[in-house]
Amino acid sequence: MRKPEKADLMPWVARLIASPVTRRCRQEFFRLKALPKGQVDVAEVFINPRDPFSMVLLQALPDLTRRFEIQFRFHTIWRQPGEMFPEPRMWLEWAIEDAGRLAELYGLAGPTRAQPPTEAELTACRNQLLAAEQSADYLQQATDHLKALWHGRTEAPASTGEDSTLKLEQRLEHNEQRLVELGHYQGGMVHFRGEWFWGVDRLDHLEGLLIREGRARDATTVPLWDRTWARLGLDARALEASHLARDQALEVFFSIRSPYSYLGLERAVMLAKAWNIPLQLRPVLPMLMRGQSVPDTKKWYIFQDTKREARKLGLPYGSVADPLGAGVERCYALFDYARSIGREIDYMRSYAQAVNAEGIRSETDAGLRTIVERAGLDWQKAKRFLADQSWRDWAELNRKAMYENGLWGVPSFRYGKVSCWGQDRLWLVEEEIKKGAEVSSTQRASVQQQRRD
Repeated sequence: MRKPEKADLMPWVARLIASPVTRRCRQEFFRLKALPKGQVDVAEVFINPRDPFSMVLLQALPDLTRRFEIQFRFHTIWRQPGEMFPEPRMWLEWAIEDAGRLAELYGLAGPTRAQPPTEAELTACRNQLLAAEQSADYLQQATDHLKALWHGRTEAPASTGEDSTLKLEQRLEHNEQRLVELGHYQGGMVHFRGEWFWGVDRLDHLEGLLIREGRARDATTVPLWDRTWARLGLDARALEASHLARDQALEVFFSIRSPYSYLGLERAVMLAKAWNIPLQLRPVLPMLMRGQSVPDTKKWYIFQDTKREARKLGLPYGSVADPLGAGVERCYALFDYARSIGREIDYMRSYAQAVNAEGIRSETDAGLRTIVERAGLDWQKAKRFLADQSWRDWAELNRKAMYENGLWGVPSFRYGKVSCWGQDRLWLVEEEIKKGAEVSSTQRASVQQQRRD
């Protein structure tokens, strides 16, 4: 009998860590830990002036304090570790644009300046935020400072009162140590009950937690910060999706190792079906196989966040069998075969679910055969393509196309003039689809009117 290997055990370990019971136990541990300090309703917020999402987040917090029994303790941070931000220039350009689009979705103020802030402007704002941490009206002060920074209104360096430069530096060092101690690496984050909530995008999870704990001040029973996902695909029938131009495909750049890509692929399939548009899959190599790093802290956050998002979307996730290396190569080696018979989407969905939710080891023939056959492919034919290396050429072409769109991470999407990154940004794609649907409906109505005339 074969002795179990570490790879055999990892899906079970991942499943245990991601289970609802483990999550509730972690939340209860942090609640009990805060109880003796009288801080059971305190959430910690980490703000980085370099991060435009921090400005958007601060504007959302007054709504939460109005609707829930929760207090916020603020920490200004500064560093953006290189291993966590592999493409800093591209990240900043994307962040400015994406934070603006997200702010517009919720009727908040986003960044508007033509050029990113200078280092001097950022440093001045950082010191203003550090000094304001001791103020009762921090939230208003910090929001004003960040709006001035990201709207290009240069402020004269404000007095830091009794706080010397040394005190500010010590406060900053303490804040960044606290961020590391709690297990994260970037700004625009809220920490509560042992969980991290990124910017406005994950406030719906925080709302859900507060509702379950009975901390709503009013009749709130469902999250309200859910506009990035809750209505995706629901307007297709009303706008007569069947009249869209069928030659415009939704392109999906994804990695078979990325858990967010798994969610993004499932959501993209749903969106394409709702609007009756074609889907084009464009696989790329995972970051680690492209020479970029994904530190353990980042992997842990992604794993936990994907579990929450998957549960919210009704998708299975947690029993993970990492396909890094041989699993990825074998997956991509068979992609052209699947595409040749029109089953590439079924194949990738089968593969993604296997390695993210079922603990199937795709580097083994037994595991790969299960994935292949349930996607409607012939295993005996598929085996012949496993040694094929031609996929490396198109994987590199896909990577270059993704970078040409100003994006470097997966899942990324392109439809018409819109390019976006993240499974929670498909609403941007849908807005572009709607424009085409509205034009088609208008044109059809005009033709019908002309016939009646």
